Amino acid sequence: MKILSPPGLHYPITVLELLKKPDDDVKRSERLFTYTYESTVTETDKWGDEKTVKKKFTAHFNASTEGKISRWYIGAGAVIARSGTEIIEIEEPCTHEIQFGGLCAECGQDMTKVDHLTQSRNTDRATVNMTHDNVALLVSHNEALRGEEETKRRLLNSKKLTLIVDLDQTVIHTTCERTIAEWKADPENPNHEAVKDVEGFQLADDNVSNVAANWYYVKMRPGLKDFFDRVSSKYEMHVYTMATRAYAQAVCKIIDPERKYFGDRILSRDENYTDKLKSLQRLFYHNTSMVVIIDDRADVWQYSPHLVRVPVFNFFPGAGDINASFLPKQQELVTQSKPLAAPVKKIEDAPMAASDAGESAGAAPAEGTNGVGEALEQQLLSMASPETLDEQTKEQERVIIAQQTERPLLQQQLMQDKADEEAEASEEPDVAAHGDLQHSEPPKHRHSILHDDDRGLEIVENNLNRVHAAFYDQYRRSKAVGPAGRVAALKGERSPKKRLNDSVPDVAELMPEIKEQVLGDAVVVFSGIIPLGVDVQTSDFALWIKSFGAEVSTSVNRRTTHVIANPDRKTTKVKKAARYENIKIVNPEWMFQCCSRWEHVDETPYLIEVDPAERGGSPFEDDSINASGEEEADDPADSPVTLNLTADNWESVDDELADFMNGDDTDGDNASESDSERSDDSTASTSSKNQKKRKRTNGNTTDGSEAEESDSSVTNTSRLQRRKKRTMERVTSLTNVVTAEKSSGLPTPEATGTEAIPADDLKGGPEENGVAPDLQEDNDDALEAELLAGFDSTDGEA
Repeated sequence: MKILSPPGLHYPITVLELLKKPDDDVKRSERLFTYTYESTVTETDKWGDEKTVKKKFTAHFNASTEGKISRWYIGAGAVIARSGTEIIEIEEPCTHEIQFGGLCAECGQDMTKVDHLTQSRNTDRATVNMTHDNVALLVSHNEALRGEEETKRRLLNSKKLTLIVDLDQTVIHTTCERTIAEWKADPENPNHEAVKDVEGFQLADDNVSNVAANWYYVKMRPGLKDFFDRVSSKYEMHVYTMATRAYAQAVCKIIDPERKYFGDRILSRDENYTDKLKSLQRLFYHNTSMVVIIDDRADVWQYSPHLVRVPVFNFFPGAGDINASFLPKQQELVTQSKPLAAPVKKIEDAPMAASDAGESAGAAPAEGTNGVGEALEQQLLSMASPETLDEQTKEQERVIIAQQTERPLLQQQLMQDKADEEAEASEEPDVAAHGDLQHSEPPKHRHSILHDDDRGLEIVENNLNRVHAAFYDQYRRSKAVGPAGRVAALKGERSPKKRLNDSVPDVAELMPEIKEQVLGDAVVVFSGIIPLGVDVQTSDFALWIKSFGAEVSTSVNRRTTHVIANPDRKTTKVKKAARYENIKIVNPEWMFQCCSRWEHVDETPYLIEVDPAERGGSPFEDDSINASGEEEADDPADSPVTLNLTADNWESVDDELADFMNGDDTDGDNASESDSERSDDSTASTSSKNQKKRKRTNGNTTDGSEAEESDSSVTNTSRLQRRKKRTMERVTSLTNVVTAEKSSGLPTPEATGTEAIPADDLKGGPEENGVAPDLQEDNDDALEAELLAGFDSTDGEA
C-alpha cells in the first residue's frame, strides 16, 4: 500500500531523518520520519505588544497502516511541497479485500474504525456484492474480477452458460384463493385435473393484515421438471425474483426439492438494491458475456439484449402476479372483447399470451362476475406506483385479501356453469313436438375455467438451445487461430492468453444477430392496439418487435408489409392497408408467435378478414395517413377537386351559400357602384358567361353540345370558386383594367363592350389571354357599365 502526503500539513515540509529502513516492520501510528516546517505565529512581549513572526517547527510523520516497508520514495533533505506526493510503500499483512458486516473476513479487524491517521476508509476497499443471499458480504474490485475469471473458465470447460430464471408467471403461477384447495379435494370438480398437482405453503413471517392462515397455491408450468433436467446440462441456473426471500425459498422447495438445479443461487428483492428494476451487475460485476435471462417482463430488465422473453404463464385467470406491486407499472394495451368460454389468454399480460402454434388467435381471458377477475388483473397491473416499500407491501396485501374474500375463480366457474346449463337447455329435444317419451339423462358436462395445456417451455427451450449452440460454435471457430507462442510474440501478435480471453463470444452481441433475422424485412404498423397518449416507438410492443429486426412505422404506405390490428376495430389504417394487396393485416397473435418462436410464422391463421369491397379501392387515392390514424387532407393547389355531384346538387349548394356570401363576390373597387350598375353588370355578365364556360366534372373534360356545356358551367361554377380564382389572379386582373382604361382617355362609342377586343383574342382561351374567363368577364362588364354612365352624363350636359 502506498502512503501519500496527506492534506492538512503545513507545506512545504523538509525531511530531516528517516526513522525506518526498508524491510522494517512498522505498526500503525508508529513514527516513520521527522520533518520541519515554517509557520507564521503571533507573539506577545512583556509589555503586551503583539507581533507576527515566522518560526520553524519540528514534527513526526506516523504510519497510517501496519506492515513491512517495501520502498521509500523520499530521503533526508527532501522537500515535499504539496499533498498527494508518494512517501512510502508498505506491504500489508492483510489487504481487507473480503469484508463481512464491517469486519475483515480474513483478519477480523474493524473496517469502520476512523481516527486522525485515517487517509481512506477501509470499508472503501470492498464495495462489490456478488453473493445471492447476503448483502453484508462485500469484495474488492480485484477480487470480483478474479472470481468472474474463475467462473468463466469453469463454465467454458463444462460447455455451459449462465441462465437467470424468473419465477412468477415465467415458470410458476401463484394465487391465494382458497377455492384451489377445495377443487383439489373434489374429484368431481371440472378443474380437479388441472389443480391436482398444485402445491400450497404458508410463510412463517406472513402477517397479511391479520388474515389468518394465508396460503399460497403454486402451479408449476407444464413440463417444468423435464425442462429443468434438459436445460441444466447446458446452463448453470440462478433464480432472480422480485418476491421476498421467504417466498422464493418456499417456491424453490417445490420446483427444486433436491436443490440440484439452483442450490443456494437465489436472489430476491430483499437482496436487490432497487425494488423497481433487475440488473445483471448485481450478480455479475464486470463480465456478462455468458449470461442469458428468461423472464415474462422485458421492462424490468430495460429490454436487455440478454433477455429471452417467455410467454406469460397465466394459469389462474385474474390472479396476475401477486408481486407486481414491486415492479414498474406495465403498459396497458387495447384488447378485444372475447366470449366467456374462450381459453384463458391475456394480451395485456405481456405480449406472449399464446404458447403454441396450434392455439386459436382469438383466445382471450374469461371474465368473472361483475368483472371481478378483470378488475383484479387491472389492479395488479396498475400497481408499482407507490413510492415506498411500505406502501407497496400494503398494496400487495390488499390484492391478496381481495383474492381471499371475493374469490374471483369461484365466481368465474359459477358463471361458466350457468352458461353450460343454458347451452344444454337450448339443445334439449322438444319431447312434446316429437312425442318421444324416452327418459333422457340429465346432462352433467361442465366446462372448466382452468386449462393445463400450456406449451410455453417447449418454445423457450428451443430458443435456449439455439443460443447455446451458436455461442459454442463461434467459440470453437474463434479458438482456431494462427500461430501462437514465441513466434507470434516476435511477429508482434497477441499472446495466446490474451487471444483466448478475447475469443469468448458475447451473448449480448450474439442474440440480437439471431433475432434480427426473424423479421428483418418487415415494416409494421400498429392499429387499434396501443392506447392513445402512448408513444408508439417506445411502447412495449414496438420495442419487442423491433428487437427482431422489424421496422415500426406510424403510417401506412407502399413499404408497409404488415398491419397489426385489433380485429374488433376497423380503423383508418386498416382501411388504407386494405387497398394494398401486398400488406397483410393480422391480429397481435401473429407477432406473439413470431417473437416467441424466433421465426417468421405464416400469417394465414392470423389474418383479419377484410371486406372485399375495401380491397377494390386504389391505394393512390390517398397516399398518407398520419400517426394518429387520420387521413391527411390533400392540398387544393396540387390536387384537383373530384366531386361527384349532379347539376341539381350543385344548384342546391349554391343556394345554401347565397346567404353567407350575400353577393359579396366582387372586388372592393366595385363596392361603391349603384344598384343599377350591379344589375347591368349582372345582366351583361350572364350573357357573356354563356359563351365561354368550362364544364365541371370529376377532373376530366368531356365532349358534348354547347348548350349542355353552358348549362353545366352555370350550375357548377359556384361563387366560392370564383372568389378563390379572383384572389389568386388579382394581379393579372388589375393589369387588365389599367390596359382597358388606357385604350381610351374619354368614354367614346368606339370602345364599348366586346367591339374593342380583336376577334383573334376572343377565340383565344384563358391561357392565351393570361386572364381567367370569369375574371375577364367581370372586367368587361365593369368597363361597359362605366362607359355607359359616361355617355349618360355627356348627354345631360349637352
